[in-house]
Amino acid sequence: MEPVKLGTGWTQILLEAAENVRSGVRNTILNRPSMGVQELKDLLDAEAQQAIRKTLKDAGEPVHVISEEGDYSIGEGGPYIVADPVDGTTNLAKGIPLAVTSLAISETPLLSGVQIGIILDLYTGETYRAEIGRGSWRGGQRMTPSGPKLLKDALVSMDISKGHPIEPMEPLIQKARYLRQYGCSALSICHVASGIMDAHVDLRGTLRITDAAAALLMLKEAGGVYITNGEMNGDIELSRGSTMTLIAASNPGTLEEILNHTS
Repeated sequence: MEPVKLGTGWTQILLEAAENVRSGVRNTILNRPSMGVQELKDLLDAEAQQAIRKTLKDAGEPVHVISEEGDYSIGEGGPYIVADPVDGTTNLAKGIPLAVTSLAISETPLLSGVQIGIILDLYTGETYRAEIGRGSWRGGQRMTPSGPKLLKDALVSMDISKGHPIEPMEPLIQKARYLRQYGCSALSICHVASGIMDAHVDLRGTLRITDAAAALLMLKEAGGVYITNGEMNGDIELSRGSTMTLIAASNPGTLEEILNHTS
């Protein structure tokens, strides 16, 4: 399939969409309705999805949207937007300040075609962005991963959950000096790109491309490295059904040591 060349202005459109998501979900949280956590999560996801859709429709550009909350097209043809309207919905609904909206735009229906990534912290309003070949930024500051570091000195985030065996992670858990789990994959990867974390690991095979597409561009543009589904810088179809295992690291040495401590 021939790539769809992006027109100008897409960075601003994605930033506006992310800001509109934040405005909408903050109003809901501040005026929290009387409902259970799952019902609130569903409401937040729906509001975020609608905010993105309205922004894109108002922009008047044709686009295909691959979203964790449902796919749709605006007009005919156009590039591909990969969206997770709220990554960390449970955190957001429970008042844990680890939740973002994640948006990426691609010239092709593959991860390798992603040109721009925008991630907005729904609590702080901090913006992470990347453009292929131009680097990645946290706010106005260029992102740079941490330098080479042995696991015994490293700060590693990971995603583990019930229903998935923990045994492949046990050697890593024993070896790494510090461990964290955010429940927000996009933010975890951004923190590797910006040097806060030394690595992020998710071996469950359930991480969706909608969660990771923007953040992986940021990591790559910052100078970090990653393996998806066992392949260095692996390419993945941009679809809601696409999932992966992921090892993201600040540098090749740390990545190699993690590989030696996982199975």
